[in-house]
Amino acid sequence: MTNNDKTKRLKKEKFIAGTALILGMTTFGVAAHADGVTVGSSSDASSSTGISSSSSSTGSSNSSSGTGGSSSSSSTGTSSSSSNSNGSSSSSSTGHSSSSTNNNSTSNSSTTTQAPSTSVSTTAPSASTSTVAPSNYSQDNAYYQTSTAAQIPNSSADSAPSIYAGPVLKTIEAAKSIDKIDTSSTEAFIKSIADRVRILAGKNNLYASIILAQAILESGSGQSNMSQQHFNIFNITGAYLGKSISFKTEEFSGNNPYYIEQSFRVYSNYDQALDDYINLMIKGTTWNSEIYAGAWKSHAKTYQEAAQALQGIFATDPAYAQKLIEIIQEYKLDAYDNVDSTTQVVDNKIPESPLVASKLDNSAYPEYNGVEYPGADSYAFGNCTQYVYNRIIQLGGLVGTHMGNGGEWGINAQAQGYFTTTVPTEGYAVSFPPGVAGSSSEYGHVSFVEKVYSDNSILVSEMNVKGNNIVSERHISAGVAALATYIQPK
Repeated sequence: MTNNDKTKRLKKEKFIAGTALILGMTTFGVAAHADGVTVGSSSDASSSTGISSSSSSTGSSNSSSGTGGSSSSSSTGTSSSSSNSNGSSSSSSTGHSSSSTNNNSTSNSSTTTQAPSTSVSTTAPSASTSTVAPSNYSQDNAYYQTSTAAQIPNSSADSAPSIYAGPVLKTIEAAKSIDKIDTSSTEAFIKSIADRVRILAGKNNLYASIILAQAILESGSGQSNMSQQHFNIFNITGAYLGKSISFKTEEFSGNNPYYIEQSFRVYSNYDQALDDYINLMIKGTTWNSEIYAGAWKSHAKTYQEAAQALQGIFATDPAYAQKLIEIIQEYKLDAYDNVDSTTQVVDNKIPESPLVASKLDNSAYPEYNGVEYPGADSYAFGNCTQYVYNRIIQLGGLVGTHMGNGGEWGINAQAQGYFTTTVPTEGYAVSFPPGVAGSSSEYGHVSFVEKVYSDNSILVSEMNVKGNNIVSERHISAGVAALATYIQPK
């Protein structure tokens, strides 16, 4: 079978996957502060509901299946909302707000599914000091009204030992963020995303082969309208950073189809969609944080077991698991399952932060001085964005006054010419996507990396996790750290 034949076969079958489950994103605590970052009990601060289904926009129909299962449909319509920086209503000078989205273009025939996003955790750059984080991390002294209670516990997916028995790499070269994908063939599509998926999946106790198969199945190897215009290669429903688009989709109850109007998340790039998918997979829903646990490497010895664990949960199509398995076998996707939490991700090309020069004799950065520097009023008072801006200026660096919401700093920094990386790096700002690290499911969060440990976990300082204008520190696990974007100050 030729490459073109394989692609045509995928398009022809359309892999309609059943009824979509409407699943909510999990956030730690209630978004009581402007940043929406809280630690404690689990609650759902998101209006977007998890998994999506199939969709198509004006002009042509787009067959797809979404997380929880979905199917084909054609319709038009868009919905969107704006977002305030940090999610704060206390200040009007809060960076960039989200703009509305419109979609009236035609789409290609494809299938789309939703999957959780993963992260890359890697070693600290050679220029920075890397120490070992104690297993029961605690601070030696209080850091401006902080306490160890502010630390978010590792998720079960992040900390559970793997029972996967396949080969595991000792080291792997860091993969770049997915800026674009090649849709000329299924093989080209796989090559576009596989390296990034492999690292993020392995570091978060997931099977890369499953994620790749779902991306192929759900986006028609990247050719769906949802993928090409909105970067939503997994058809996740709801809103992301306030942006969504509405489609009428065909779902299934058993073998019986029905139609429903749903909103789908609009992303700015493919990496956002991947991170969001992995976050959902490892955090689950507000009513069941381990709803996808059966597909974790700690519970499934093989990708076949992981696929079966998604049957009837991720999608209700009775042939869903078998379709994933067939795709994995046809394209030999299990070759990408050889990364786990012990694999070191290395990148020697990351420039050192200019702030390293400000470190004290004890290799720590000076304590935060609480000064509001010129330009700080561009961000909401007492929020994460204002703190990171002031912290970088204090240590002798520069960062822009219009970086947007905490979760937008990564993509806005790229657009403004800053060096960014997915590898945890000391002295960098770190932007967590919405819902990651306990952040608001709409606005995300930004912190400052005080230290990178040898296990790829990080120590961050931040504001508004424990209350408006309160600075605290947190130890962030390697799995969560891998989902973030790191920004070099100028």
